[in-house]
Amino acid sequence: MTTDLGSELLEPVPDPPEKRTRPAASLTQSAATAMWDGWLRMWNVDPRAAFEIIGQDYQVHLPSISATVDVDAIRDAAGMASWVSGFRDRFDGLHYRTNHGPFVDGDTVICRWVGTAVFRGRTGWHSDVPGASVMWVGVDILRIADGRIVEAWTQAAETTRP
Repeated sequence: MTTDLGSELLEPVPDPPEKRTRPAASLTQSAATAMWDGWLRMWNVDPRAAFEIIGQDYQVHLPSISATVDVDAIRDAAGMASWVSGFRDRFDGLHYRTNHGPFVDGDTVICRWVGTAVFRGRTGWHSDVPGASVMWVGVDILRIADGRIVEAWTQAAETTRP
């Protein structure tokens, strides 16, 4: 929504339809929590949980400078399950926990998380020393359509404290 600065009352002017990028549908908090729980189950327990939560024509967005995977190859539940499985194999004891959220914004679920693991020397990252502990903090934004995750954005950073 923009503001018409030419008006004495500064009345809001709705954005034109071509500027609107998301539907007005809103998830319930319980639906958002269930989706987030499924996301954590996929990362922490069983990558095959992707088949329960990931929709068709799925898109994942990662910071290009730190991506260790070709995101264009992850377009459905099978691609996501394969990526998660391969990522988990690079660490011992990989575990994510919720730090804040999940929060709902229309058709999106937003959550801040903390991840911990022990390096196996398989990531190619400069900090990957086999046997060394690692901690990340991050935010995931999941767009939901028809009860499935159809788009995900992930931002994360290695840290020494959550």
